[in-house]
Amino acid sequence: MKTRGMLASVALVALVACLISACIDSTPPSQPSADTPGITWYSYDEGMKIAQEQNKPVMIDVYTDRCPWCKELDRVVYADPDVIDLADKFVCIKFNADKRRDLAARYNPAGAVPATVFLRSDGTEMHRLSGYPRGGAEAFLHNMMVALNNA
Repeated sequence: MKTRGMLASVALVALVACLISACIDSTPPSQPSADTPGITWYSYDEGMKIAQEQNKPVMIDVYTDRCPWCKELDRVVYADPDVIDLADKFVCIKFNADKRRDLAARYNPAGAVPATVFLRSDGTEMHRLSGYPRGGAEAFLHNMMVALNNA
């Protein structure tokens, strides 16, 4: 009788583990899969090189893995079709402030994340958004347009 109860417990734990792993999406939300349209993100060095070569403005997303608003920005704002379309006018760079402390000190000295910094192709800052935008994608689109008008 005890063996049957123990087997049932082990089976239940295994089932729960399988269900949890099935629910976890291993694809980072900020990186679209090959068949899904989305924002193309570059590393800092690669993105800045492209921006200079193409004379395009830059949009930098500063995030950390532990930031819930950063994940919400990926899930809601960066997945919005209008944001994706307008992002094509920028070279989009994304970096983790915990892993790139040098860049975080330069572009996000206050340390609050998420932070979005808009630069001209020469690297001069033209607009900044601190935190998650009130109003979601619509408010973010407004900030993108402000940056483009300052470019």
